[in-house]
Amino acid sequence: MGIELDKGLPEESSAATARSSNNGEAGLEEIQNLLREAVADEPALTILKGFKLDFSANKDFHKVFFSVRCECGTAALLSVEVARSKTLPQVSEALPELARRLKAKSRQFAGMSCDMHTRMRIGGATQAAP
Repeated sequence: MGIELDKGLPEESSAATARSSNNGEAGLEEIQNLLREAVADEPALTILKGFKLDFSANKDFHKVFFSVRCECGTAALLSVEVARSKTLPQVSEALPELARRLKAKSRQFAGMSCDMHTRMRIGGATQAAP
């Protein structure tokens, strides 16, 4: 359940890229802070700082992960990917749409029944065709 902001140019991974880099590109911490503020009105979304899972294996993106939990114990992992080449103003401009999509995914998960969540957890989440 990922959301992506354009593709970026390759850049070396380092602790320095966690903050704003020297060439004006938005750093991971800045992106996390922007997203956290943008979804603050959606209490079900919890940012997972330090979470380093990389499904896409694409080093050209900063990845920000969120979790959404249900009372049945099932959790969804949501992510936002932002090209490392994006500047802070570019990320800020896209922020309303990124937040809207993230909130929509959260609500989609929350709208599923606990029965569906259970089937997702045990691997039988396919729905029968009408």
